[in-house]
Amino acid sequence: MEIVFSVYTMSVMFLCAVSCSASFGAYLLTHNRTYLFSAVGFFLYYFDLSFIFQTENLGAQGTIGVDLLYSIRAPYGKMLIATGLLSSFWLVICEYIDDKNKMLRIVPCVVFLVGELLIVGFMVEGPVKQWMFYSMRELFLVWCLAFLVHAYYSSRSSRVKKALIGRQKGLALFVAAMACCIVAENTFVILLWQPTPEMMSSRLPLYISERNFSENALVIVLGVLAVRHAGEALRLRHVEPPVPSSDNQERYVALTAALFSDEIGLTARERDVLKGIVDGKDNQNIASEMNLAVGTVKAHTHNIFKKANVTTRQDLLRKFWGK
Repeated sequence: MEIVFSVYTMSVMFLCAVSCSASFGAYLLTHNRTYLFSAVGFFLYYFDLSFIFQTENLGAQGTIGVDLLYSIRAPYGKMLIATGLLSSFWLVICEYIDDKNKMLRIVPCVVFLVGELLIVGFMVEGPVKQWMFYSMRELFLVWCLAFLVHAYYSSRSSRVKKALIGRQKGLALFVAAMACCIVAENTFVILLWQPTPEMMSSRLPLYISERNFSENALVIVLGVLAVRHAGEALRLRHVEPPVPSSDNQERYVALTAALFSDEIGLTARERDVLKGIVDGKDNQNIASEMNLAVGTVKAHTHNIFKKANVTTRQDLLRKFWGK
């Protein structure tokens, strides 16, 4: 049993290491800080899992007491790691939608840290304190998702920002569902589950209480997505030069256009016309900007529609943004 749980944890840690390396490599080439914050987040989760090995391999042997089962080991260390991990997740969101409000980036992270400090410093040791300590992470995830919903429906959000958020709607719903699963698992394991005396004589209750399998599943999915996106960014750098812009939304639109063009096989001219369509320009404006005849732009647009298997600009934009 000990080997099974050790191999399982090491596998998750290995994926975190791969995701961290891939994200950091993409950052070095693209200078997109979304990849940097992603790399930091996976590195910290890798470090967070190291506490499991510390408890299981260096902790008490034999019979597990209730005090060990429902205690928070190294609370301040775990608190700092969780703050850094969730801050990285939050900064990925802010960077992705190009929100430059410094207070908005800092305040939620500070509030989370203060909340954890209050729980550790003032609550009585036991299952409720342990549940509150770990469930603060999911409360932070709920805040992140609520912010995205607000930003999507806000009248002040740009068309590009709404499109960026809308493209990740499926992922946001998945994160919301997994956050519910994590809270449910915490509630069952910490507050409801009563191990039998026979189970307490083994180390199984410790192995289960030290892990949240729903949280691990969420990190695994995010890790796979991070590796895939980092791989796409690295691959495109062989055919597309880095975008010389400080605007993250412009960089993201350019990268998405390159990926979309490569996927459906557009020529260089068709890619330029596609970028004009995504920017909301009509055929006349695109023709003037590219020094082409309007008829030529219409021909390129027709070819783009054919390759993308759409018939209107609206359908093309929906396919472009993955809606």
